[in-house]
Amino acid sequence: MTRSALRPWLPALAAPIVLALAGYSRSLGGEFQFDDYTGIFENGAIKAFWPWLGSLRPEALVAGRPLTSLTFAANYAAGRLDPLGYHLVNVAIHLVVVLLVGLLALRVAALAGAERPRWIALGVAGLFAVHPLQSQAVSYVSQRAEILASALYVATLLLLLARDPAARPRPWGHWGAALATFVLGVAAKPILITLPAAWLAIRLAAAPGTTLGTVPEEGSRRRALAVIAPFAVAAALFAGALLVALRGRSDAGFSVAGTSPWLYFLTQLRALVVYIRLLAWPAGQSVDWAFPTSPGLADPATVGAGLLLLAVAVGAVLLLVRGRRHATPGGAVARLAGLGLAWFFIVLSVTSSFVPLADNLVEHRVYLASWGILLAAVAAADGLAARLGQRRIAVAAWLVLLLALSAALYRRNAVWESKVALWTDVLAKGHDSARARMSLGFALDDAGRAEEAIPQYERALSLARAGGNAAQEGKILLNLGVAQMGAGRLEEARRSFAAGLHFLPNSDQLLFNMGALAGASGDAATAESLARRALDVNPAQSGAWVILGNLALERGDLDQALSGYARAIALDPDRGEAHYGRALALGALGRGVEECAALREALKARLAPSYRSTIQSEVSARCR
Repeated sequence: MTRSALRPWLPALAAPIVLALAGYSRSLGGEFQFDDYTGIFENGAIKAFWPWLGSLRPEALVAGRPLTSLTFAANYAAGRLDPLGYHLVNVAIHLVVVLLVGLLALRVAALAGAERPRWIALGVAGLFAVHPLQSQAVSYVSQRAEILASALYVATLLLLLARDPAARPRPWGHWGAALATFVLGVAAKPILITLPAAWLAIRLAAAPGTTLGTVPEEGSRRRALAVIAPFAVAAALFAGALLVALRGRSDAGFSVAGTSPWLYFLTQLRALVVYIRLLAWPAGQSVDWAFPTSPGLADPATVGAGLLLLAVAVGAVLLLVRGRRHATPGGAVARLAGLGLAWFFIVLSVTSSFVPLADNLVEHRVYLASWGILLAAVAAADGLAARLGQRRIAVAAWLVLLLALSAALYRRNAVWESKVALWTDVLAKGHDSARARMSLGFALDDAGRAEEAIPQYERALSLARAGGNAAQEGKILLNLGVAQMGAGRLEEARRSFAAGLHFLPNSDQLLFNMGALAGASGDAATAESLARRALDVNPAQSGAWVILGNLALERGDLDQALSGYARAIALDPDRGEAHYGRALALGALGRGVEECAALREALKARLAPSYRSTIQSEVSARCR
């Protein structure tokens, strides 16, 4: 790809990028959401490099996402738990992906022999940048895995498609770099296992007789196989290892409750139709669809979705096959449209085929797959405009569409400003579920609105019981008890925790909170017993060490108190109450300078609002 080809194209991409920045500006100050708490907020492995490095066991390399975790560790090192830095990195990665998918569209359109590859590339990249359906992948911090893997997916393809005259006849430098980005991409998220199929689809979309990047001889099938075979073998081995690693998991693999590979496949037929509809008309978006599993082939909606998708798949094949028979602009449009439709199915095959996932429909899965639908739509529109001689009207329509989509993106990102807004939106869309109610309850409690959280948890509990989900009942009872504690309903909280322990007898979180409740009630012996039980279950339970530190502080054993707080801080440096307890112990020892330093550390960490106001008052009064 020459510089002269990029000069008029890159400046034109500035407008969509500016619109994308405007659309995502609303989410930059947004709170951590949902999985962010376990993956970032409470994840001790990312809070120092060595714990993160120590987590790289073989099983973590397969079933985990170590590269994504490394980026979170870098974010934490730069700004601890300030969400702004995490959001900024996500938006920056998205803009890199916009550039990369534009370059891929440019390269693919040129290979296909399109008349105006730069216009097609600009059209695809612009729509990709501002489409509201991308917002979940970008604005939800935990979904950095999706956008990071997408960047490396497209970078790998661009390297495989690169043409370097100086490296001929054996341009293996690009191939080696592509293999490296492929491995890194798999370490971000496993969607790269579909890359060999995507590369073959691009090869079919190229004009007959075209030299395809790292394949130095035109029409050489043997060399083409030599280029892609190592990627295909690596993808197959990783896929097999991943399936083994997922055995027994309740969120992914063949042990997911309530479904089977066949029923999940049937469900995905309906889900894929919803994805296509959302790309065409992004109304009704939700972070939690509560999408029901298909009952079987007797379901009319499933049959209808299957027939529609079969027609689309057959159409993709026909477009690719027939397009290769015509070395004309119309043939190029047909091949690009066929490639786009095939790409959509290929990229989504990891999450939307026979391997069950706990969530039947999730919007962020469409992030990279959307490039295919957008390519097909833009190529077809460009071909139609050329045939009708109305290219200026087509450009004007594209600009109007960009503005409309960016406005919708800005509006959609309002839900990512706070947890309360996000889960209120889910329920407003009619997606009532135990998870949605529990999440709204957590959001309200976290905002200091415990009394409002309690009815949400109670509704969640009734929905979980109706669904027969015992593990979910236990989690809801845990959160309900925490909210009841915050509202001063200590006896109700005790009953909720006891009921939760029936479902989750080895929950360190339940044991810790029961210990905290016992401590608040003045029952020191029970509090210590429960804290030690929590540590037996999970030695990394930092809250239990806070309880032991508090108990030691109450009985005047200041050295033991400092030891307990130090253990808690070592496990979780963002546990504000551990820093505060340490400050109290240091103050009792007359070590005022260290006390003030501990108070300031507490203000940097996560704290309940009541703690924060108290500490701020103490700092103002004593630490000048």
